[in-house]
Amino acid sequence: MKISVKLIATYRELLPPGTQGNKIEIDVPKGTKISDVMMQFNVPQDDSSVIVVNGLTVPLSTVLVEGDEVAAFSAIAGG
Repeated sequence: MKISVKLIATYRELLPPGTQGNKIEIDVPKGTKISDVMMQFNVPQDDSSVIVVNGLTVPLSTVLVEGDEVAAFSAIAGG
C-alpha cells in the first residue's frame, strides 16, 4: 500500500538522495506501524521528535492505512 512520508526542517536530510522537496511516497506492507516507517528513515522516536499522521498525534504503534501521510520534525526546546 502507498503512504507518504514528509520530513520537515533538519529531518529532510534523512530522505533518500535525490528526493525532490520534503515528501516521498513509499510502498509498505499492510500492518506497517508508524514506528516501522520512522525506523526506516532513521527518525528518532523519542521526545526530540514530533511525529504525526494526517496532522494528528497518535501512538507510534498505530497501524498505517493506504493514503496516510506521516510527517516528522525535530521538537524545538525553549528556555
